Amino acid sequence: MEKIEFLKLYELDYNLSDIFAINQFWKENTNFKMTTPRRTSGLLYFCGCSAIYSFNNTELKVPRGSLVYIPEGSVYKTNFFEVDDSIPSTILIEFSLALSNGEHFCVAEQPCILKQESNVRINELFYEAVKNYSLAVIPLSKVKSVVYQLLSILSHAERQQNINSLGFNTIAQGIAHLENDLKSKKTIKEIAQMCNVSESTFRRLFNQYTGKSPVEYRIERRIEYAKKLLNTKTMTILEVSIETGFDDPAYFCRVFKKCTGVTAGEYLSALENNDI
Repeated sequence: MEKIEFLKLYELDYNLSDIFAINQFWKENTNFKMTTPRRTSGLLYFCGCSAIYSFNNTELKVPRGSLVYIPEGSVYKTNFFEVDDSIPSTILIEFSLALSNGEHFCVAEQPCILKQESNVRINELFYEAVKNYSLAVIPLSKVKSVVYQLLSILSHAERQQNINSLGFNTIAQGIAHLENDLKSKKTIKEIAQMCNVSESTFRRLFNQYTGKSPVEYRIERRIEYAKKLLNTKTMTILEVSIETGFDDPAYFCRVFKKCTGVTAGEYLSALENNDI
């Protein structure tokens, strides 16, 4: 099964299925064994106990309050302890992850802790998932929306942690700006000033983080968005160029061809002929 880094879920087009949510109540020192490969992936919120996962001669200690991801296909043993009988021991949300082509994937090969500190919104989403799933008529689309929100929040937090752990925290604000504001007119020098670093330092660190220059990255993002807008077949090339931050349609067309190998008009024609 393909593994995709959890932090990449934030921008990945993927599908959720086989969703299930339930409160679990464990007794002190309960041992649970998953002896056959797990059918789905799972997220467990340890709201009322601690645990130790054992797999492949490895032990994973899970403090109370932690959030654990368990991948599809994994085999493991769990011991639950420090159980608080007044609340659910764990809240489990199960799901399958699949790419647009239907191929299943996981975000880790073995059980792992995604988060240890408490987060109010994440906790609320777990309780909301269980509440909706326990209704007589289960609103599956609503439950799925909750799980998407949960994974999005967790993936974004993972991305931010990754930026900091790799030593790019000094330019984190600039990275976020280039990722989130396609129409930005700020120069790279101005973005560097936002981060309180020199332009050369920002360019060097950004290239180390993405493998691209800030200008290349911004153009690439704009063209990818332009392709999505053209795919709707509801906007003119002029409208797409403006929406993606290109004030000059002629410049947009030149950049589009350089990045894709075809003009925007040729791209539209291919869409209309179902050649893409």
